[in-house]
Amino acid sequence: MWGFALPGQSRERRLCSALLAEFPAPARGLELGVTFGRLGLLFLAGLLVVVPLGCAGDDDDAGGDDDSAGDDDSGADCLSTTTAQGIALTHICGGSFEMGCTADQSSCQEDESPVHTVTLTRDFWFGTTEVTQGQWQALMGNNPSHHSSCGQDCPVENLNWYEALAFANAASAAEGLPECFELDDCTNTPGDAMECSSVSVNSGTGSLYDCEGFRLPTEAEWEYAARAEAAVLYAGSDSIDEVGWYEGNSSETLHPVAQKQANAWGLYDMSGNVWEWGWDWYDPSYYPTSPATDPLGPGPTVYRSYRGGAWYAPAEYTRVARRNHDHPDRFNSGLGLRLARTVP
Repeated sequence: MWGFALPGQSRERRLCSALLAEFPAPARGLELGVTFGRLGLLFLAGLLVVVPLGCAGDDDDAGGDDDSAGDDDSGADCLSTTTAQGIALTHICGGSFEMGCTADQSSCQEDESPVHTVTLTRDFWFGTTEVTQGQWQALMGNNPSHHSSCGQDCPVENLNWYEALAFANAASAAEGLPECFELDDCTNTPGDAMECSSVSVNSGTGSLYDCEGFRLPTEAEWEYAARAEAAVLYAGSDSIDEVGWYEGNSSETLHPVAQKQANAWGLYDMSGNVWEWGWDWYDPSYYPTSPATDPLGPGPTVYRSYRGGAWYAPAEYTRVARRNHDHPDRFNSGLGLRLARTVP
């Protein structure tokens, strides 16, 4: 498996850590496994305390989950991390946010309006970085990247949308998880301009949010994670030079992941380096009719969405609200992916 060290990867455990530090193990007494939604009950030093789910017997990977992707981690702390096939993943807890051309944005496009409130009810694992060339090659056996000389820690690129789905399926299979996507009547192979005549979601409900394996994020998930509850222009800062590679600082080339400052949730390169394919079809008039809860994008169009900007793009294209799109069979030297997976 291919892996690399992420700077500053360890994080404060937030409320759970503070609570359990106040009440060391010998003083906590009986811990009850009672939960209500995202809350749990603990007896701490004789007191009944309501805590976020995850303080009450957090079953994280360090404690021996049944696989490295953290199947048992529905109670894992927000922003905790794990790995799957050498790919670092961050636990993003669901919540609500304002999506689109908010007051912190500039140079907005018509397709970013109106601003609308979106609620994501499902937690999800999200790639701490873009998928790298080394990670792609370990699973797929080739490297389609135009910038292959950049090295194994650089984002994989030159991928179309079908190939991004194929990688997500390969990661699922390697982890012993059901594949999220049924790819039918495909020509060529992933990394060699693969195309498929039809794609469907493999879940009991048909919803992307309910599939068990790895997948691409929705536009709403992507923007929620990029913003990270911060009122900033780019993912982690109002200065693109602090957080991303774009036409003004990239020297016209790709760069290794995680070299710039992360955003508030510890995600790297959400602005710049490579665009990241998303699940949604693209429709510039979608926002006025977008569902307020767990949106999946519009009905079929001719384009699929991608987000984040790239090494060759102007700074305004790397904003957290900026949308982009292309035909699903198109690829270029600044187009890659980042994995997502619904927390079971």
